[in-house]
Amino acid sequence: MSIESDLNSLTHELRNIAQYYYIDDYLTNGQSEAIIFQKFEEINKITPTKTFFKTDKEFKIIYNINGERNSPIGLDLSNQPYVQEIKQTMKPSFSSDDVGLDGSFQITLAYPVVDKNNDLQGIIGIMFDPSQFFNKHGNIFDINSEYLVIIDNDAQFIVAPKNPMIDVVGKKFYDADVQQFLQNDPNTIKLFEDMINGNAAKYSITKTELGETLSTGIPIKIDEKTEYFALIVTHTESLYSDAESTLQTNRLVLISFAAALVVSIVLFAFSRDKLFKKEAEIIQIKKDLEIAEYKSKSDKLAAVGEAAARIAHDLRNPLSVIRATSEILQMQSKNLTEKEKETFEKQKSAIDRMSHQIAEVLDFVRSNPVTKQPIEFSKMINNVLNSILVPKRVKIIKPDKDFVLRCDPSQIEAVLVNLLRNAIDAVENDGIISIKLSEDQNFHIVSIEDTGHGIPEKNLQKIFEPLFTTKQKGTGLGLAARKNIIEQHGGTIIAENNPTTFTMKLPKNN
Repeated sequence: MSIESDLNSLTHELRNIAQYYYIDDYLTNGQSEAIIFQKFEEINKITPTKTFFKTDKEFKIIYNINGERNSPIGLDLSNQPYVQEIKQTMKPSFSSDDVGLDGSFQITLAYPVVDKNNDLQGIIGIMFDPSQFFNKHGNIFDINSEYLVIIDNDAQFIVAPKNPMIDVVGKKFYDADVQQFLQNDPNTIKLFEDMINGNAAKYSITKTELGETLSTGIPIKIDEKTEYFALIVTHTESLYSDAESTLQTNRLVLISFAAALVVSIVLFAFSRDKLFKKEAEIIQIKKDLEIAEYKSKSDKLAAVGEAAARIAHDLRNPLSVIRATSEILQMQSKNLTEKEKETFEKQKSAIDRMSHQIAEVLDFVRSNPVTKQPIEFSKMINNVLNSILVPKRVKIIKPDKDFVLRCDPSQIEAVLVNLLRNAIDAVENDGIISIKLSEDQNFHIVSIEDTGHGIPEKNLQKIFEPLFTTKQKGTGLGLAARKNIIEQHGGTIIAENNPTTFTMKLPKNN
């Protein structure tokens, strides 16, 4: 569901851009380029994107925003399969067998650009790294899954873990060397064919030279069309290990219970004071109530989280349509009154707020794997400040030093965005926010300090709890999700007053 939602969102963002081209040729002025860059940033929030491009009628690239070293301007795409599919269907198309300008495997998502007569005027598209996109969806709740495998609708592997036996990326499921690696296992073949036929959530146990694995697969649909098939692969020994660990824990609990019972009987036999027994009973009842309350709260939170995730996914795509429609109406209306302009601004503000709240819900319920890499803090904070709106009367003081963090840049940037937005709210759009860096022997330390009124002492210990919020329009999930990110990095985050400061520590080692 999560993968489908993100891929559909990418398609909707390209459709929104295509609608702008439908109105006018927006590459002729600065305003148009600003709109394209803004939409490109929206796409980048869904997945880091290598290239955004536009072609002419002959399907030669005439414009691009390019993150690669080489520029694709002038590149002829007319023979690409996804271009041929668009010419036939006039619908968006995915291609997963492209090699980028840097020689890496990539996915291209292309969208038709038509004029008011519905004639094809070219295409727009994006290119992104499939491993980077799909791997963030690889964690399946509490199952210790080793890896995610993605196969396209041509039976080609586009994401798969590297192993010493065979690199299957770029190969097809029925290729001889792939089948040899899978030992021509009939269960695996049946699982794949079930997925192709649209059957949901089947599983197969396969023995390869890497050991026995459990595979669970399901089709991935974009706009009702099956584009990919996802397989979650888990070594069965890890499942058996988890089961054995659970059984061992239960054995220890039973042994402990038996020992406690013996002690209680002995004490009861030798004690003339029945008050001890009553006290023990009261303590046990209190513990039982605490455990029951915690389990009830956990179960409710899990149920709320699942329901919230489904609602958020369902709202996400219609909201992008509303945003695009509002922007197009505003651009088509040449002589707006002040009241009409104010109405459009209120619409934009409401849509942005809803988008932010949906993102908070999805960030909280989705546990993305951490992919660490070295990156300068100055680069991350510049990316963050370019992505948020800082009011004119708010001064942000950046650190006068820098260090290299080993972290997942997109996840830590999400933490920084949340903390800075909270600080802007705290100073009520008029104050000073200071970003400070320090370090000790084991940790890099980042502090964000503001001149706001501070956090009430009674709330200071609760602000990282899920669903706790003092904001009328908040979800109560933002700080909880960010705390989870920091802890997944092996770090900590705390909040203090006088002045209000959020301090996060990230380990220097891996």
